[in-house]
Amino acid sequence: MRLGVLAASVLSMLSTIGFSQVPASPLKAVAPETGRAFAEAHSRVDIGGGRRLNLYCTGSGDQTVLFDAGGSDWSVVWALVQPAISAQARACSYDRAGLGRSDPAAGPRTPVAIAEDLHALIAAAELKTPLVLVGHSLGGFNVKLYAALYPEDVAGLVLVDPAEERSGERSRSLLRSRYGDAFAARSELLDLTALGGIVERYRGCAERAREQELDPTTIAYRRCADPERPALGPDIAVARRRIQVTPAYQAAQASEIANSVYGNAAADPVYAGLFRAGRLGKTPVIVLTHGRYDAADPLDAAGQASGLALHAETASLSKLGRHRVVPDTGHYIQLDAPDAVIAAIREVLAR
Repeated sequence: MRLGVLAASVLSMLSTIGFSQVPASPLKAVAPETGRAFAEAHSRVDIGGGRRLNLYCTGSGDQTVLFDAGGSDWSVVWALVQPAISAQARACSYDRAGLGRSDPAAGPRTPVAIAEDLHALIAAAELKTPLVLVGHSLGGFNVKLYAALYPEDVAGLVLVDPAEERSGERSRSLLRSRYGDAFAARSELLDLTALGGIVERYRGCAERAREQELDPTTIAYRRCADPERPALGPDIAVARRRIQVTPAYQAAQASEIANSVYGNAAADPVYAGLFRAGRLGKTPVIVLTHGRYDAADPLDAAGQASGLALHAETASLSKLGRHRVVPDTGHYIQLDAPDAVIAAIREVLAR
């Protein structure tokens, strides 16, 4: 899930370390046997408190790569990437609480709550650290936060179109300088309005699911569910429909969005102090940004410019940070151009 239309001038970003463009790969589809494997539950690891998180590990090696999906999603979204990585390392993906095959959790699903679950999972599953963390969208922020809180556990990061903290605050001056005060204010206010609407929509979805499981044939379900993604194949599509109708999934989805990096402004001062240039030292970091947008739409063009600038700042958290745009890709780069994500992970593993 990608939220936000906030924009900023990209000119100041172009000199940031490691900015480059990488080509997109041809569209691929998950092999049937891979789709069937990802659609099933795997190791349900007890992380304490009577809760178990689903963990799917493939391959072997001295290095471990752990994948975190974006908002409303879970491990299945890595089905085009994980098999390739498992050829040279131990590759693991997991489902956050209440999503996929993992047990739900009580309390708000804030980024730090998710990071604490991840820390407990790594320990309970005895995953070898330091490991490489790969995160998409909200999962990208999750693993960035984890690296800042538990640096000893992390050997490198690959962030796939990651969500960004304090996006309005960090983009505001650049947005004003390029588009003027009026456009900047309109863009930011529309962004906040859109977020409020999404939070309310998913809250309503959770309430309906508590009364009765959703009907996957209805428009109401489609408004409450992450859409099917053809590249993932039919088995994963069936698993999505079975899981997304449930109250546990709808409650987790709603709580993650409402308490996300976008929705929880109370955490912003902490993030401002935590994420500073060079914070991650020489930990290799690669940030990938999608390249497809509507240049004729001023808000979309501004949002793309803002995303580029924010992602470049995130790459600068490491002295070895790199920021790359993957042309002709949407937000799900791992589905539109899996080879670009695979290459980034392999580069981090090599470094």
